[in-house]
Amino acid sequence: MTIEELHREIDKRWSNHLNETRKLLRIPSVSMTGEGIEESAEAVSEMVARLGAKPKLFRANKDSHPLVGGYLDAGAKHTGLLYGMYDVQPVGNLGEWKYPPFGATIVNKKPYGEILVNRGVYNSKGSLAGMLLAIETMIDKGEMPINIHFLLEGEEEKGGLSLPKYIEKSRLVFSKADSAWGFDYGENAKGVPQISLGMKGCVYFELEAKGGPEGGPMDGEIHSSEAVWVHSPVWTLVHAISSLVDERQRPAIDGIWDDVQDATKEDLILTKELAEKFDSKEYAKDLGIKKFKAEGNTEEMLKKYLFEPSVNIDGIVAGYTEEGSKTVLPQSAMVKIDIRTVPNMTIDGTRKKVMEHLRKRGFTTIKMRNYEDYPWTKVAVSDTTSQATIEAMRYHGKEPEVWPLVAGSAPFYLFDQYLKIPWGGGGLGFGSKAHAPNEFAVVKGMKDFEKSVITVLWKYAELSSKKT
Repeated sequence: MTIEELHREIDKRWSNHLNETRKLLRIPSVSMTGEGIEESAEAVSEMVARLGAKPKLFRANKDSHPLVGGYLDAGAKHTGLLYGMYDVQPVGNLGEWKYPPFGATIVNKKPYGEILVNRGVYNSKGSLAGMLLAIETMIDKGEMPINIHFLLEGEEEKGGLSLPKYIEKSRLVFSKADSAWGFDYGENAKGVPQISLGMKGCVYFELEAKGGPEGGPMDGEIHSSEAVWVHSPVWTLVHAISSLVDERQRPAIDGIWDDVQDATKEDLILTKELAEKFDSKEYAKDLGIKKFKAEGNTEEMLKKYLFEPSVNIDGIVAGYTEEGSKTVLPQSAMVKIDIRTVPNMTIDGTRKKVMEHLRKRGFTTIKMRNYEDYPWTKVAVSDTTSQATIEAMRYHGKEPEVWPLVAGSAPFYLFDQYLKIPWGGGGLGFGSKAHAPNEFAVVKGMKDFEKSVITVLWKYAELSSKKT
């Protein structure tokens, strides 16, 4: 069969594929609470089993969400690792949703036409279903171009341990693979595919200031009138975190820029090419903002986005926040922060710099709580995985934007840094509002996505065969 014949097969099966995707999406799989995780893992396992692989569940510990693994032997010359995630973010404020967050509702929305609204459809449960259904189509027709090890996790959104532990356990097997893949809806609102060659790392932590022997309430909140002579942990935390950035909100942590690697020649060439295509106004519109804080021309702004770290406050909790007034001096204050890292910053080094920075300024009572974090990850544009993805987008009549890095994070460091194999992915399709109410994906793009998965894997097999 040809690629086009396989694409036509997707067209024939699309009604059924859309129903199957909606069925999976309607099962909640909230990483932070565990709601629906077991049911979703079972549903994903059933989809993997239909492909001819024997699914197996792996948990790093008793509290971990199951990773769905398995091996598909297609009798091919090359083998790839296939990454996906079935867990999603919490719904958030239910009142802000126009449709049920797990209803997989299809509605019309200008200018996209039909869209599917559901938590996780864009990030990234919809594409998980799509890539499995695309693989099933190729298997049914006897045209699967590579063998596959499945790595489908259920705790990406909370940075769980099952994926790294599973890969560590099977390192000898997985390191023999030729490639790794992670497919997602990769077009922007104008229908331009965006291919990423890397992702920033994410160091996530909490900082807490609490009353104690050195000052502040020690046994719960007290009346705010005592603030004239009682130390406030809230002010301590506010002053501490304000020192982490400068007046332009750029990182000001002592030594944080020391490990930032200069952009490579390849990076700068790609950035220049990207700047010629990038529409900052459209990007801002998609984000729902009026202007960027970064200044300069398009190329200068992109360099900041691509190659500089950031310090972000995700949330602050302190004192009385309900309706009405209550005059209190809180016992404690806590802030959640993420730092997006770039080559060659490290997780431990970044944490250490934060705490040394605070201690140097007298914030000796502030405590840090760490989470599981992602190092940065990066591949070359010359890698076969990258070239296959680029060629696949061109096959579909679309000239892609190639991004040296994006500010989002994913556990792909396990592939290029740990297993020493290149990764690729991307895909057609458009979605928006990840992590926000009314998350959606365009229905037509979901079908195009399945076709693009087929195209990428076929192009990879073709290019790999030429190399050998």
